[in-house]
Amino acid sequence: MKSIGVKLLLLLLFAATTCFANNNILNNEYARDVKHLFQVNGSANSFKQSIKAMIEHFKSQESDVPSSYWEKAEEEFLKTSFEDLYNMIVPIYRKNLAHEDVKAMIAFFESDAGKRIARKIPNITAESMQVGIIWGQEVRKKIREDIQNKGYKIRLPFMP
Repeated sequence: MKSIGVKLLLLLLFAATTCFANNNILNNEYARDVKHLFQVNGSANSFKQSIKAMIEHFKSQESDVPSSYWEKAEEEFLKTSFEDLYNMIVPIYRKNLAHEDVKAMIAFFESDAGKRIARKIPNITAESMQVGIIWGQEVRKKIREDIQNKGYKIRLPFMP
């Protein structure tokens, strides 16, 4: 009777270990595919450009810091910050998109149309952000005017 229990326990442990290993392989595959998606859709390049822009901004503000520091910092942050961001974003993708969806997006961005779109996304994003700022200011202004026209008092700083 003991040998059956031991065999059953060993079988359960083997099954659990195999399932965990297979799940880990699938998770790693998913993560690799999301990282590949970032490469083909242009996101990785956008992230890197953002880091470079931040370094340039800080460099212009901190004149006492030697340029050798900024060169090393840019190199280091380009390596580590992208990985940090990637590790934060993969779970969001995993929560919202099936692996098949990620693979379909990769296939699209590897197509001719996808490559053309990926090249244009940084410009579209930058211009959209500028328009979004103007739009947000206009909406705040209209809300403020509407509140005042209805006779309500604005107590908090409410900048149009």
